Amino acid sequence: MSLHPRERLSLDGRWELELLDGDDTDGRPQDVIVPGAWTAQIAGHGDSHESVRYRRTFDWTPGTAGVHLVFNGVNHSAEVRLNGTVVGTHVGAWEAFSLDVSDVVIAGTNSLDVIVAYPPRTDTDAEPGYLEIPHGKQSWYGTSAGIWQSVFIETRPLHHIAEIEVRADAPTGTIDVRAIASLPGARAEVTVSHGDEVVARAELPEHDGRYNGTVVVPDVQLWGIDQPTLYTVTLRLEAADGTADVVSRSTGFRTIEARDGAFFLNGHELEVRAVLDQDYHPASAPIPESTEEWEELLHETRALGFNMLRVHIKRPDPRYYEIADRMGMLVWTELPSWMVWTQSGADEGLAMLERFIAADQHHPSIVMWTIINESWGLDMTSGRQRRWLADAFHRIKAVALGSLVVDNSACFPNFHMVSDVDDYHVYRGIPESRREWDEKIEEFAARPDWTYSGYGDAERSGTEPLMLSEFGNWALPVVRDQYTDGAEPWWFGLGANWAYGAAEGTRLMERFAELGLDRVFGTWEDLVAQLHHAQLVANRYQTTSIRMQPSISGYVLTQLSDVQWEANGLFDMNRTPKTGTAEFALANGDRAIALRPDAYSAVTGDSLALSITTVPARTGSAPAPVAGTVRVLLDGVEISTIPDDAERWSTARMSVPVPSEPGQYELAAELVVNGEVVARDAADLVVVAPVGADAGRAVVAADSGIADWARSIGLGCDAELEPDSLLVTTVFDAAARAHASDGGRVLVLVEEPDALDGAFDLLTAGRVGPRSGDGDWVPRSEWLDRSGPFQNVPGSTLLGIAFEDLLGEHVLTGIPNAIRSARVYSGIFSGWLRGAATTTATVRWSEGSVTLTTLRLRHAQALSPVAATLARAVVDAARLG
Repeated sequence: MSLHPRERLSLDGRWELELLDGDDTDGRPQDVIVPGAWTAQIAGHGDSHESVRYRRTFDWTPGTAGVHLVFNGVNHSAEVRLNGTVVGTHVGAWEAFSLDVSDVVIAGTNSLDVIVAYPPRTDTDAEPGYLEIPHGKQSWYGTSAGIWQSVFIETRPLHHIAEIEVRADAPTGTIDVRAIASLPGARAEVTVSHGDEVVARAELPEHDGRYNGTVVVPDVQLWGIDQPTLYTVTLRLEAADGTADVVSRSTGFRTIEARDGAFFLNGHELEVRAVLDQDYHPASAPIPESTEEWEELLHETRALGFNMLRVHIKRPDPRYYEIADRMGMLVWTELPSWMVWTQSGADEGLAMLERFIAADQHHPSIVMWTIINESWGLDMTSGRQRRWLADAFHRIKAVALGSLVVDNSACFPNFHMVSDVDDYHVYRGIPESRREWDEKIEEFAARPDWTYSGYGDAERSGTEPLMLSEFGNWALPVVRDQYTDGAEPWWFGLGANWAYGAAEGTRLMERFAELGLDRVFGTWEDLVAQLHHAQLVANRYQTTSIRMQPSISGYVLTQLSDVQWEANGLFDMNRTPKTGTAEFALANGDRAIALRPDAYSAVTGDSLALSITTVPARTGSAPAPVAGTVRVLLDGVEISTIPDDAERWSTARMSVPVPSEPGQYELAAELVVNGEVVARDAADLVVVAPVGADAGRAVVAADSGIADWARSIGLGCDAELEPDSLLVTTVFDAAARAHASDGGRVLVLVEEPDALDGAFDLLTAGRVGPRSGDGDWVPRSEWLDRSGPFQNVPGSTLLGIAFEDLLGEHVLTGIPNAIRSARVYSGIFSGWLRGAATTTATVRWSEGSVTLTTLRLRHAQALSPVAATLARAVVDAARLG
């Protein structure tokens, strides 16, 4: 018998690329690296749909074995020519293909050409548009066109293994092996090894070149998060002429169940702590530069406390699953999405998912599959399409044996039809929508009706695990490292159609200066540091809110790293962790602790009531609870301790003294087990001095309600309006304008859209309007200039939770503008500094001035101690004029 080991010649590396549609490169081929998307390598073509020709040569020495040319992935269609002969074609970005080139390859130098085409933007008579095919998120981040995975030449004997499927079954301790040979008549033997020891073997029966059999493995060791035990399955095909071919796959034994409202890994309850991974890499590449780089990223992910990766609506390079297998990381993987429904496109997508499962099910890390995300490409009001989705679930469930299936990973206003997991996406900005977030999570934890079809056609058991499968918050990266010779990243403009334009980055640095944010924050890096802290506060708050609910079994934080303009990653696009990322790990470990003060601002010398909830571990392993101690700290100094209950959710109420000096303090709760801090939560506490009466700071109130408010913040009220009086009103009406024109000062509390009374309508108009954007997926950031009259208001420049009751629904636009200067004290922006508006500003008005503020100073007075301090500062700003 003669064993013919498969020999490989890698064709990865430098290739020539020629643009075939509207060449703007002076006709000169350009060098690109394979594997990798050419659109991410050639400047100006990040969102290209052009056809290209790849070309390279390689040297070959013929032998007795057959020669096969293998492409692991080409996006989207490929015509392959070897030495001028078309040797094959392929359509589809997500699957490997192999071409027998034995009769075409020659001794010496060979020339290889690959013409790669990408689908058109809209459908034609000849082919569907790219939105009708499973393209994933290439409509978001630009096309990832080209030879994006590895290419190699491989020798194979005449009788060789063409296809192999492997699936391990933990309950029976067996491994099913299916294979197809290139020719019938060979003998097939399977061996199973654990390390260097062969633990099982079996011969597979043949039926016309197809092999199907089961191997019993004694005393199986389970694959799990903490002990990722792998077995090697080797199929040996031996032909009558004595030649043999060998192919191996690694696999592992594990069970994953969704029952009784919870997840169970290997029979033990599991809290799924997942992060969404778009699987994009530096320079918008669809794969990293090296396996080592990928491995390092996934190990950093594990160190942050995550036990699952949700690789989002794409099939990754095979190394992704291999790394996850080795390190014990669970994977939730998904069918690449389409956006436009066609019956043929949907059916082909489903068939493709079945092929993915057949090829990849040997990976024990893959525990969950998604068919559709957020109903993309489906009309959920259509009964026909809802039936398709329900049928698709049952069809995929029948082949994804031993794994969980999600029909539609849902968000408002779509829903599930039938699913192993009751998952839902919720985005809410912090601090703006903190209370709304809390209400939504409590509602979701009670298993609401709205996560499933309301048309009476849902199949719901009521015992599916609840999972908050998308949430998260933005924080802009430093981003300077992504400029090239001073030029902005090409993708800055791609976000223009997302989040009401807030995701567009063009002219970022110019806008930073034009908005006066350099004066307010200092440097760009200073602003970014505060955004990173705000992201930590929001992500930590939302994560612990979810974990406080015993009925919620898992979550997926969006996302692992930024992808171009979508800046909600824990890492930036170049894999630099944002400044709060390491600290987030202490909210995301096996145990959790949630600190919830009754208020986020307080008066010096008072006491503050708070609750502390400890969360038990659900790790997918045999429980071994170890109780610890909960420490309460104020600016790092321990002020109290309480006992820990390691076996169940436990909430304690207590009060702590408020510091005697105004300022911003960190109030924290830490869970300490065996001398190590294993969980931590913290809140920024703003402490203010009590409001004292100051008759010398009298104002003139336009009505009795304003007068009552002024007295509540310690101000006196004059009855008569004098030339140097400060008039406080809610409408800049004729009387207020006249006072300002005569040299007086006016403060307008903008509480209604008509508060300006048309005063700023001429030319470049100033208006009272709503906030820009939705403030949830792309949160809005509100800021307060801490200099001048506001220097004694405690807190950071970016307003945190302590100021949530002051954030108004109105903003000022057109103030300042090209013909009207203003001294801006507070403002708002969204995303990449878009939707910017003013919330407090002073404008010259003839010989006097008017100060306008949309901060809800009166509304917040009874709700937040910091409101009075901020109101007094606004009054001082108005006096300055």
